[in-house]
Amino acid sequence: MNKLLKSKIAALGALLLCIIVLILTFTIRKEQWWMFIDIFFIFMAIFSHLMALTVEKLNVPASRKLDTFSFWLLVMGVLAFIGEAIALQFFN
Repeated sequence: MNKLLKSKIAALGALLLCIIVLILTFTIRKEQWWMFIDIFFIFMAIFSHLMALTVEKLNVPASRKLDTFSFWLLVMGVLAFIGEAIALQFFN
């Protein structure tokens, strides 16, 4: 599992998957601006992790801070996804 987390190719694949999900679900999400919040947080988490992997050899403390930031963005993305699901139940 640790090798998968340190793989730049896996992080790039996750970033591309996030972009594909955004494109495929755009027609559903365009009703309200807040429906993009979960995708934004998840995209930023993946991007921050990819940048942490990129600068790891140059600056280890910055890489750790980016990974911590990435973790909290992922947590907020999951919470936003749950919040959107609950909100959609009440508004539809």
